[in-house]
This record gives sequence, structure tokens and C-alpha cells, in this order.
Amino acid sequence: MRSRTKHRLTRLEIVKLAANQFGDNTTVGVIKELKGGMFNSAYLLELPGLKQEVVLKVSVHPDASLLAYEKNLMRTEVEVYQHIASTTSIPIPDIMGYDFTRRLIPSDYFFMSALKGQTMHSLRKKLNTALLDKIKVELGGYISQLHQIQGSYFGYFSEDDKLQFRTWKEAYWHMMQMILQDGKRLNVKLPYNRIETIIKQKEHLLEAIKVPSLVSFDLWPGNIFVIEDNDDYKIEAIIDFERSFWGDPYADFPPAFMLFKDVRNEKQFWHAYSRSFNKALEITREDYLRMQLYKLYIFLIMSIETYRYGKVYGKLQYIYSRSTVMKCLSELEVYD
Repeated sequence: MRSRTKHRLTRLEIVKLAANQFGDNTTVGVIKELKGGMFNSAYLLELPGLKQEVVLKVSVHPDASLLAYEKNLMRTEVEVYQHIASTTSIPIPDIMGYDFTRRLIPSDYFFMSALKGQTMHSLRKKLNTALLDKIKVELGGYISQLHQIQGSYFGYFSEDDKLQFRTWKEAYWHMMQMILQDGKRLNVKLPYNRIETIIKQKEHLLEAIKVPSLVSFDLWPGNIFVIEDNDDYKIEAIIDFERSFWGDPYADFPPAFMLFKDVRNEKQFWHAYSRSFNKALEITREDYLRMQLYKLYIFLIMSIETYRYGKVYGKLQYIYSRSTVMKCLSELEVYD
């Protein structure tokens, strides 16, 4: 995907990073740039000496124009992988090493094991309803594990205690203020006053969330790898946790709109998700309205981040995202 944020490396730079990680005698064979991502750059490396392929993921260049919440996202991603690996059975790639010193290149980077399967997105024409339902049941169990990882504060990952919020309401308001300020700075046409008014009217709903849970906020078919298993498919790994934060676990469902339009209608997924909590979970009217606030947030991000894409793709995403923003506002206004 064409994006202004990608920091593309030369072969010489990639070889240098591989030698730093795996030893000076490391031989690098074929290097293939992976095209799927929209933010960082990634490369598939053939390492004959290790008898395996690895993926090198490189963060944006420090001079890139970013949204306020997008600082140091790769450090968040590695930390989330570490949380998942130490406390859950969620399948993820193995993190083989990382370097955040920016000594060799002016970006963060890490190496991880290469996956053998394909994304649900790439297989969307091949997966029938029965296979999709089976994968969603498996996914429900994994996401419930993710949401049972708890943090000590609300908000995006940060070492700055001023950004470690005591309540979810405070964190959500700060997150919204960041993206709205970005939109104004980039001259994106949105009804800013109306958005802030509606958030203030509905933010009391966020007070119900007392415990910070780990939220991916990027659950879409492109981040779920599946692998064929005797004419069937199972989840090989879930990837890309760079946009994670500590918040309401139900915030993960609105960004998953390409997996399911409305999680309330996904009975099999919901049963699998609820099962590990040892109680039947129900989505109340208040839960649904909170999810509309999260839907508003993700589609505001999608509306505003379009400045870095190509003209045609950016325009199409802006039209779709802004339309969804307006629908969210209308729906939130209906309820007192």
C-alpha cells in the first residue's frame, strides 16, 4: 500500500540490521518487501544460515508527518507481543529481536518469525460461511484472553505518568482531543463542535469501565493469519498490535467491521468470547452506545489519516469514513 509514512530501506541497510541481530556471518538471500501494511514497512528475508525466513519490520522515519497518537507505536507493538506471549495461548509470531536505539538506522525495528499461512482478507473469496464461522469461534476465545490482560492505567501505552489516566472517561476524552486537533491541523472537514458536544453528552457512559483491559483496536481480516489444516483452516497467528491501548474491551468490536457488521449478531463468536469469563455476557443498551463512541473514534482516525495516502484511495476512504462518522453522531444524538 502506498503511504507517505513508510520508511523503505536499501538492501545494504537490511543486511546490516540482519548482521547486527543474527551475527556478522549472516547471509541474506532474497529480500521481498511486504506490501500489505499501511503504516510501517516490512520485509521478508531469506536467511539460509538459519534455514528459515524472517520478517523485518521498520517503523516510520522520525521526520514523517504523524498523527499525535502515533508516536513510538512499534515499541507498543513489541510490548504487547510480550504480554501476550507470557500470559495467553494466543498464537503470535516469535519476536526474535528488536532495537529501539536508532543507532544503525533512524527508526525502530524488530525481527519476527515469518508466517506460513495467508490472511483472512486475502482468502475472503475462498472461505465459505462454515469456515468463517469456525474461524470466528476460535477468534472469540483468543480475543477473550486478550481482554483479560489488565493494565495499571487507562490510555495509550506511555511512560509519561501524565498520559496514564486514572479513569477511562479521562483517557477517551484525551484520545479524542488528540485526533480532533490533528484533523483541524490538517484542515479535514468535519463537524468538530458537534462531535465534542455529543461526546460530552455521552461520556458518562464510560464511567462503567473500572478496569483497564488490553485492546488491540486493529482487529480486521488482514491481521489474522490462517493456515490450511486437512481441508480446514485454523488461526496461525494474530499480528499488528501497534495501535493497542488500555481501555474498555468492547472498544475492539467497532474496528472489526470487516469481520462482522454487528457483534450482537455473531452468536457463535460471542458464545466463545463469553465462555472464558465463566459467565454469560450480554451487550446492554449502554454497552452498545459506548461502542458507538468507539466507532466514532476509529472512523475519525480513518477520515483524518487519509492525508498520507494516494489521491484516489485517500478520497474514497475519506468519503466512506466521514459518512460513517455522521451516522454515528446521528445515532448517538437519538438517545438521551
